[in-house]
Amino acid sequence: MSAGQLALGLADRHEGQAAALAAATAGHRDHRHRVEAALAQLIAAGREFTADDLRRVADVSDARPNLLPSVLGCAARDGLIVRVGDYASRRRPRRGSRNGTWIAATASESAA
Repeated sequence: MSAGQLALGLADRHEGQAAALAAATAGHRDHRHRVEAALAQLIAAGREFTADDLRRVADVSDARPNLLPSVLGCAARDGLIVRVGDYASRRRPRRGSRNGTWIAATASESAA
């Protein structure tokens, strides 16, 4: 993949993340706020966590499917969290897909 293709792909990805976050911010929805607050809580704990942990803490089982990956992707892009591994989710819709284990960037730096 060339640098130009990568830049276009990342731009599309960021645009999609922004759209997912905007959709979760509509006046009658508080999913984005709940997910971002739960992520802040998991980051503050300083332990490894997964999207399944984030979903459980945020209590957003009815959220749009792209919301959690968008929040996690933006947090990783902004340097708040780093991916430290992979795991197999027990959630049926996630089986067979790439699932990450995350940790606060500050916790990752202190462990190094």
